[in-house]
Amino acid sequence: MLVVLGLLAFVIEFAFMVGVFLLGSGVAGGGVGGALAGVLAVVVVAVLWGLFVAPRARRRIPRVPRALAAGTAVAIVGAGLLGLEHQRFGLVLIGAGLVLVMAQLALDDVTPTTS
Repeated sequence: MLVVLGLLAFVIEFAFMVGVFLLGSGVAGGGVGGALAGVLAVVVVAVLWGLFVAPRARRRIPRVPRALAAGTAVAIVGAGLLGLEHQRFGLVLIGAGLVLVMAQLALDDVTPTTS
């Protein structure tokens, strides 16, 4: 079951990064400038995610605030996509934010192994 939850969390996080790109690109107006803004947004979010949320993060925030922050971030990006006429993907991300909160809480007891 934990493997399934881990895979689900990974898929949600990947969809979140796609959503961040679409949101950054859409807010910047599309085109080449929009694509660059989308890539920059993904880089910034990925760095922050890696610092504070990722299982091997050095400055990982505590369990409940981390789960709530991750789920809220995914839902906020989904809501932003709703405003940019990406209704289906936006709604999926809003629902996925709730699922990610539960997955983060369930997976927290599992410590990553280092090889």
